[in-house]
Amino acid sequence: MPMKAQMDQLQRVVSLCVALEWATGCPDLAGRDAVLKLMGEEVSTTIQGVIYSAESKGGGGAEMA
Repeated sequence: MPMKAQMDQLQRVVSLCVALEWATGCPDLAGRDAVLKLMGEEVSTTIQGVIYSAESKGGGGAEMA
């Protein structure tokens, strides 16, 4: 994965963190829980993609674990 794609993924995480701040103020508890769960899954998936890409470029990645 090119560095630009990795940076785009990390920027997506930053945007999701901003949205997280907004979601924590949501007065609807059920809605807040659903949004927070979805955002957590998105952040996790994005970070795992960056880690996978970095490890595959690094040739092993044991030192990144």
